[in-house]
Amino acid sequence: MSLIIAAAALLTISGQDDARVSAQNISTSIARPAETKASADARKWVELLDEGQWDASWQAAGTLFKAKITPAQWATTIQSVRQPLGRPSSRTFQSVMQTKTLPGTPAGDYQIIQFQTRFANKPNAVETVVLSREQPYWRVSGYFIR
Repeated sequence: MSLIIAAAALLTISGQDDARVSAQNISTSIARPAETKASADARKWVELLDEGQWDASWQAAGTLFKAKITPAQWATTIQSVRQPLGRPSSRTFQSVMQTKTLPGTPAGDYQIIQFQTRFANKPNAVETVVLSREQPYWRVSGYFIR
């Protein structure tokens, strides 16, 4: 926030268009990290959950995910978690972390994506989507809400 205020002060002092563009770029990069292909894939997948498409979300998930839960188990579990939250009204990409290892999984390429999500009944939720690389795609390996 102080950086945005400092950038606004700089604009007032200099009055230059270049400074305005630079200040906008700075505040944009601080306020919202750039989404990746993997985060876009994660967003599409959670949007299936938003629409109650439990089977489609299971089908779109990765091998690790499917090996741990059946479609029927997934539908029962995710409904009991998502339905009480209500409809989401916003979802903002927060972060991405890359790793080669995760507990209980084989070594591989993983991305942990977090979204700040506002649900009707839980306005400050954080959705975490774990993706694993299944050439040439990123597939969901895990999903958590806190």
